[in-house]
Amino acid sequence: MAPHSGSILRKLQAGFVLAAMLLAGLMALFMDRALHRSLEAEDAQVMAGHARSLQQQLAAGQPLQDGEVGPRPEKASWRVLALDGRILAQSQDIVGLPALPLTDPGGEALEVAGAGGAVYSVLVRPWSRGAERGLLQLVMDRTHEEALIQGFRRTLLLAVVAAMVAAALLARAIARWGLAPLGAIIRETGAISDQNLGHRLASEHFPLELQELVATLNATLSRLQEAFERLGNLGAELAHELRTPLQNLRSTLENRALQGAAAPMDAAELGLLVEDCDRMAALIEQILFLARSEHSPAELSQTRMPAEELLEEVRGFFEAAAEEAGVDLRVQAEPGLLVPGDRLLLTRALHNLTANALRHTPRGGQVRLGAEGQPGAIWLFVADDGAGIPEAWLSRLGTPFQRPPSARPSEGHGLGLAIVKRIATMLGGEMIISSSLGQGTRVEIRLPVA
Repeated sequence: MAPHSGSILRKLQAGFVLAAMLLAGLMALFMDRALHRSLEAEDAQVMAGHARSLQQQLAAGQPLQDGEVGPRPEKASWRVLALDGRILAQSQDIVGLPALPLTDPGGEALEVAGAGGAVYSVLVRPWSRGAERGLLQLVMDRTHEEALIQGFRRTLLLAVVAAMVAAALLARAIARWGLAPLGAIIRETGAISDQNLGHRLASEHFPLELQELVATLNATLSRLQEAFERLGNLGAELAHELRTPLQNLRSTLENRALQGAAAPMDAAELGLLVEDCDRMAALIEQILFLARSEHSPAELSQTRMPAEELLEEVRGFFEAAAEEAGVDLRVQAEPGLLVPGDRLLLTRALHNLTANALRHTPRGGQVRLGAEGQPGAIWLFVADDGAGIPEAWLSRLGTPFQRPPSARPSEGHGLGLAIVKRIATMLGGEMIISSSLGQGTRVEIRLPVA
């Protein structure tokens, strides 16, 4: 037994939540990085502008005045250093800042961690005044920005968690809504029984994705209905066909039981009883073949056999019966023609056709066993010059227990042609019947040739 594959509803819900989590996480990461870079770019722009102003003042020999005290988020603090590291001048608000490393004079601003969780951006630029050279260090306190970013991240995390919860609830509702048509299919098919096998699901009432499933279910129901009808008809016909020989057998035995030893059974009566038993045995054997070939077809032995040899074998089997009936039984096959298929099945089909032809051919008539080759196909046929079959009945032949009204009970049960048709189908071919009243009947088995 296959392992349980789990709930589709839960799989859809989990997939929806994971997709939402991935999208929300990527969006949060993008927004975090965008905010961080935006603040860094703004600070770098402020420090670069301040650095250019200080460089110009130093180059012009102007005094550097800074009367403001305390850190200024919108403006950088600064130090003017000699090349040996001496501080030549500095802003008042940088005095309380720790000693920060000197970065590459031509590089970008560098983020540096300070004591107590403080964060600084440090930018170093060269300065010159005549023959004097040195470094200009600008520092911007970014602690408040980092606090802003951390708060933004906490808000994003809460938003993502809330989005996951909302996505789970929404996904379950959407999945239930999307799977509702499956529930409708389950309810409709569950209400079908042997009393209403003709009911079909309306595919236009279901989404496009489920219409193929509905069509498959309808096709399955059609096959089931056909099988039930065929089984019912088969049972009724079988009971009808067995009723007469069983009744004859019972009547004869009852009469003999009542008469006792005073009237012993003669050979003729025994022959009739044996004939009835043979008819019932043949009927049962034919029905079993049809049932087995439909539900569990046997493995076929695909061979190529000489057509003339196959037909001569059948003619030899029926030669004595043909002579007794006064019928000319002959073979007409193209020399060297090879027939594809299973030899046992083809022999059985030809036996049925030949027996039918001999039964319906009058004394002095002719039955021909033949084979013809056509591009892509081989035709095996049995033709007689008997009374023929009414045209209205040709399409019904090949169905179990279907016989023309003129057929006598002793002429079979209508299963011979059904077996031939089944064998032709099993071999990938078809059975074709053509007949004319007063001129005879021809039954062909057309087999494809690769």
